[in-house]
Amino acid sequence: MREQPTVRVTFVRKSDRTALAAVAELVVAAAARGEALGLSTEITRPEYENHLEKLMIDAERGDAGLAVAQTDEGTIIGTAQWTRSPYPTRRVLAELDRVVVAPEARGAGIGTALIEAIAADARAASVEVLMLEVRGNNHAAIALYERHGFHRTGALRNVVAVGAARHDVILMSRELGRPKDTDLLGELPAGLGASLPRGVTRGVDSTGHPEWQRTERLLLCVPTTDPDVADAYFAIHGDPATNVHNPAGAMVDPDAAAPVLEVWRQHWRSEGFGYWVVRSPQDGQVLGFGGVRPVAEDEDFLNLYYRFRPSAWGKGYATELGRASLALAAKMAPGVPVVALIRPRNEPSIRVAQRLGMRLEGEVQRQLGIYLRYAIVPE
Repeated sequence: MREQPTVRVTFVRKSDRTALAAVAELVVAAAARGEALGLSTEITRPEYENHLEKLMIDAERGDAGLAVAQTDEGTIIGTAQWTRSPYPTRRVLAELDRVVVAPEARGAGIGTALIEAIAADARAASVEVLMLEVRGNNHAAIALYERHGFHRTGALRNVVAVGAARHDVILMSRELGRPKDTDLLGELPAGLGASLPRGVTRGVDSTGHPEWQRTERLLLCVPTTDPDVADAYFAIHGDPATNVHNPAGAMVDPDAAAPVLEVWRQHWRSEGFGYWVVRSPQDGQVLGFGGVRPVAEDEDFLNLYYRFRPSAWGKGYATELGRASLALAAKMAPGVPVVALIRPRNEPSIRVAQRLGMRLEGEVQRQLGIYLRYAIVPE
């Protein structure tokens, strides 16, 4: 068996004619063999060297990286590159491109080393998502990228023209990590640039399941276990200020947030209603949580629950959320009472229940103490 050469991966950070010429020779040879690189089979080495010189300008600004795999003798036998999105609002996004390994060096893990080096370099440059495009018929490359944490995010159908043949472009991406306190809004209609068609106040996902609902001042979202939601759940439920009337005390384990949110999300999937994540439509910040859902299998009522971060108190948000919750309960569970169990000294919550038209039915003994039972059958 032929012994594989020792290989190290480094980065070319500035114009180096010798290194760039070697990379160009490697890539141009791959293009001439018909490898799926998005290049013409007729591209010349000087043409590709010119591309690499421009890449070096971006690399010196921290907006690109050129990785090379070299043997101990200095022979370049592999390369890959990344480039940051040119859009100012997408500087957290970069593209992995032109992963090439010399035919004689394949099977030694060089592609793996190049991909991981690119991911680490891009992450160090504050890139949060690494994307790539791969030709649909290049199944070996797709499998390689999937092994390295890339997931399919879409496809452009039959847009690669090779003679009379047409192939898909498969879009893939890999998360590199997000800064703490990042709001992951996805397609939610929140933040700068958000808009809605006239008369639209609700959104569903691709399978028709509810995803969000707009009220006058709030964006009510079906829970996810995304880090921003889990962090907000713990921040709010772990705050002593929000637990003054909670006999169980403040939440102490941040890892317990995601399982709770997953239970909530599954209830939405099965029943079409439940507890929401409450966000500000202006910037997407999580303001609180609340809604209606059963609290136990043996109880014949829906529990009305709401909890907001202290900075959102005193604005009437709980009442606005409560009205939306009662309306949803009337639609999805008609005739079922909605109950708010409130500690006797929790006067702000008592006022919310009264504004919602809920009536005091008396005191009830729960596991952790005495509660006032306010109830209503929504119409």
